[in-house]
Amino acid sequence: MFGAVQPYKQIFFSVLNKSNTFDFFLLKRLKTNTGFILFLLLAVQLSKAQTATKATSLFKKGVSLIDTDQQYDEGIKLLDSALLYSPSKPIEIQINFAKGVALNSQGNPSLAALSLQKNIPLINTFGPDLKNKFHANNYRVLGDIFKSKGEPVKSMEFYQKALRYAEKHNKASKAVVLHQIAVLLLEKEEYTEAERYLNLATGQYLNESLRLGKYLNLGEVYVKTNRYKKAEKQYEAAKDLALNTNNNNALSHVYLGLATIHFERKEYVKAIQFYEQANTLAKQLGTKQTEASSLLNLALSYTKTGQHFKALPYLKDAETMLGDSSSKMLQMHLNAIFASVYENMGSYEKSIVHLKKETELKESIFNAEKNKQFEELKIAYETEKQQQEIEFLTLQKKKNELELFRQEEALKNLSLEKELEGTKQQNTILQLQQNTTESENKIALLKKNQEVAKAEAEQSKLLKNAYLIGFFVLLIPLSALLFMYYQKLHAERELSKKQKELNQQQITELVKDQQLNTIKASIKGQELERERIAQELHDFIGGNLAAIKLQLENFKLETPKLQTVLTHLDETYEQVRHLSHDLLSKKIKENSFIDLVDDYLKSLSASSDLSINFLPFNEHLINQSNIKIQTALYKILQELVNNTIKHANATVIDVNVSASSNFINLLFEDNGKGFENKNTLKGVGLMNIKKRLKKINGTLNIDTVLGRGTLIDITIPYKNEL
Repeated sequence: MFGAVQPYKQIFFSVLNKSNTFDFFLLKRLKTNTGFILFLLLAVQLSKAQTATKATSLFKKGVSLIDTDQQYDEGIKLLDSALLYSPSKPIEIQINFAKGVALNSQGNPSLAALSLQKNIPLINTFGPDLKNKFHANNYRVLGDIFKSKGEPVKSMEFYQKALRYAEKHNKASKAVVLHQIAVLLLEKEEYTEAERYLNLATGQYLNESLRLGKYLNLGEVYVKTNRYKKAEKQYEAAKDLALNTNNNNALSHVYLGLATIHFERKEYVKAIQFYEQANTLAKQLGTKQTEASSLLNLALSYTKTGQHFKALPYLKDAETMLGDSSSKMLQMHLNAIFASVYENMGSYEKSIVHLKKETELKESIFNAEKNKQFEELKIAYETEKQQQEIEFLTLQKKKNELELFRQEEALKNLSLEKELEGTKQQNTILQLQQNTTESENKIALLKKNQEVAKAEAEQSKLLKNAYLIGFFVLLIPLSALLFMYYQKLHAERELSKKQKELNQQQITELVKDQQLNTIKASIKGQELERERIAQELHDFIGGNLAAIKLQLENFKLETPKLQTVLTHLDETYEQVRHLSHDLLSKKIKENSFIDLVDDYLKSLSASSDLSINFLPFNEHLINQSNIKIQTALYKILQELVNNTIKHANATVIDVNVSASSNFINLLFEDNGKGFENKNTLKGVGLMNIKKRLKKINGTLNIDTVLGRGTLIDITIPYKNEL
């Protein structure tokens, strides 16, 4: 603190030594107010420190509001307030950077660019290390801003500048810039270059979010270049990382990518499954763009499978979501699919209405493009014209400046001649005055020596007073620190006592929990034995009986004895099945429904020549449904499998169980011989299924043709049952 006083002291005595007179009254006033001056100097230093702290505090609060709460307006106001407190250059650069990022996220790219461009001259004042670090980040975000403004050339210029500084800074910074350049190239559909830059962006130097972006972008590059196997690997890697980091937004894009691959391969059923998953996540996240895209693609996939009646609800949902405010390209795509669906369904009038809308939108887009090109040409012409006018005015200005310069030179010559005459007269007067002042100076010098001696004595007193005041100034904060330390020790002792009491409560609760767990284990042992018996009856004995019957039927011997054996085998199987069903409700109630179905299908597949594929979706919703629905669904699935084994001569069965907020859906498909729908609707198996569905308000749709297999679609509402 004393060093701050030193410059003021030096200035004072430099003036003293140069002056011809000394004001004793001023010296006495200075002595009297020494304490006040030192206090004032200390206050100035503290004020500067508090100002810097205030700027940093406001900066951190503003960044928190922007980054955590997405409150952009309030955050930007705090950043502007921080600039008023004259922060240090590094803090000022970070404030401008944060403000630029916030403005760009808010949809103000021009203001964002201005904020970041203010940093460029500030960054140039630093040494190489900080200069490389700040420029790499600053130019990279400027590239992002101009990319969002639709100016790819300007964006690439800033990215290349960022890359030059990032290479000198570190590998992580370089990897981030390379990734952003790849994204820009991908938007311009330059897939080869985009792939090269993505591969240069080493994954180990990217954070989790950017690594996800790299996987997704590489997947898109491979899809666009028809390399579907490579694309699938990238999307699977992205899926694993998204699940590990709970990034549902990235996961929705993964499902869209996988759906696109299956769609391009004409595997429409699998494409529909992934589009459904993407749509579910988009609804949860509220990302309307992703939700609209998944709805349109779902409709398109169903039209490809010939199920136009299923495409319509998705199109209507997309139409409601898009409204009139969406892009014209999306509206045109929506109307094109509508027209195709209505045409295939025979609703030609509705198809024509949507075809007209599609045509109007095409013309609107074409006219907008023409207007845009015209405006660009007009701007270019006006710019060239303005440039010519500027050049003319510049030449005119130079001509005027030259004439003024000549006039000024003439005036200067006249004034110099007058000054020479005046100085001759002044030199004569000064020579006379000099002789008089020499004698006066000798007298003044003697007086000055006396005054300096007294001033030195006063100076020593001032220094002593300054040391004493400084000691007391340091003593006050030191005392405050000791008091705070004592309070901290007292608080820690109180905290230690409370922690011991809390630990004792936790020990008591653990003992109680152990006793409860012992009781639960005893009850669970009894339940497991009952479950084991039901499992043995249903999975092993029932599965083996079904497999034995299937193998006996493959002998194709129509002897009376063999038919008698088959009849007894059917009766035995039915008795075992009914016995296991009696235990089934209890079993389903106490276990995961999806796991029970999976175990049942696996045991049946293992004991026969059937290949059974099981794909559940939204398992937690299915497992939470009413026990009545789960029991009925399990028995229906058994009936379907039993009918397939008896009648279909199938080798492959696909089972898909999914759930949404309103219903549970079962898709059962085999590659058997199929049947004629009208002749078989009154069969015993299907009648049993319909009776079970009627009890739970379910619906049944059958799609089958002789020689093509059978697809059974069952929908069960369960919203009111939860």
